[in-house]
Amino acid sequence: MCRYVFLPLIVLCLLTASLTTAQQGGSANGAGEPVAVAQISERFHTISVGGRLQPKSRIVHRTPNAGYVRTVAVAEGDLVEEGQELFRVIRRDDVANVYKPAIVAARISGWVSEVLIQSEDDVENAEPAVVIIGTEGYELEASISDKDAFKVKIGQRVTAHTSSGRQIMGELVNRSQEPDYSTGLFSLTFRFPNNQRTYVGEFVIIDLPVDYSRGIFVRRDLIIRRYGRYFLWVVGEDQTLEAREVVLGPTYDELVRIEQGLSVGERYMTRLTGREREGARVSAPGI
Repeated sequence: MCRYVFLPLIVLCLLTASLTTAQQGGSANGAGEPVAVAQISERFHTISVGGRLQPKSRIVHRTPNAGYVRTVAVAEGDLVEEGQELFRVIRRDDVANVYKPAIVAARISGWVSEVLIQSEDDVENAEPAVVIIGTEGYELEASISDKDAFKVKIGQRVTAHTSSGRQIMGELVNRSQEPDYSTGLFSLTFRFPNNQRTYVGEFVIIDLPVDYSRGIFVRRDLIIRRYGRYFLWVVGEDQTLEAREVVLGPTYDELVRIEQGLSVGERYMTRLTGREREGARVSAPGI
């Protein structure tokens, strides 16, 4: 019997304690709303352009004259040094009436991409023979609209992503002086360093920052609109609230630039309850 009598009392005590705790917690959360200090920062929008990685340098070594191929010293895939022998061509000297070999050496260090001749082949003058691609890095050409072409900066760093998710860093090195008049698109040239994570011909997407902006930015959800005007809750030096009218600039995702009404170093509310009022005191410890 005693057990059944005390059970409701225990439940009642627990409910009373829970209600008291909830009320105290609500009171604590209501006091001391967080604030932030206005600071200068930079923001930008990002567009995506794509293209395939090309070798920065690609040299086609041609036959120096008509004749026949005596030897070919390299094969596709070989890594060669500048000045290394690639092939020899026998030619007839019309004056001396003797045969002399002409040696063709690599003009750059790199990988042998193509070998277009074989020993004993008859060749003509300036015929393509051996192609070498350099190892100093990659270039990529992409197109950009006339709307964004002059928002990018030559020399700016960019981030590219491969189809497998790898990330490589590069640089924008050139923008065409004229567009393709049939499409209105300008051409951009990017340069990427050589590394083991990418390969020639790989398609990559570049995140290209455009439309840079510098100023004071706050979250858009902190802006209050009243009668066609915009306000921000600012915390004064005496810890009181002021509904300060502000002039808004461009938006960047969830942020908006404040053109007028907020200065560097001023404090503003970063969490609103909807119960804010002019002149109310707030607690902002540590600021």
